[in-house]
Amino acid sequence: MRLTTYGRDGTPQGYTSNLAVEGDRAYFRTYSRAEKNARLDRYPEVEIVPATMDGVPAGAPLKARVRRLDGQESQHAARRLARKHPLMQGVLVPLGYALKFDRPVHYELRLIGE
Repeated sequence: MRLTTYGRDGTPQGYTSNLAVEGDRAYFRTYSRAEKNARLDRYPEVEIVPATMDGVPAGAPLKARVRRLDGQESQHAARRLARKHPLMQGVLVPLGYALKFDRPVHYELRLIGE
């Protein structure tokens, strides 16, 4: 998916991210030092759109709201992502976190108006 967050001045910032869907919610993660965490904490409304691996939009955009997860909810999101994308989210991304001495931050995403 392509996730668009918004800066203080309303400037959109787009990112490509893997997503794991479970019922009416979806999960994604990012690095704890990523700038998008501050944007998501400040303004939790985002736009998502299905996208190719290189971020080219492949569908209609949808408005959504994100919520930062912790504890067991964060662990649940990590398991869902690893199950959905076993090589990327189960092996490569966790290895990247370890090599960068960083930790993942998991988010729940829900469509607005659903």
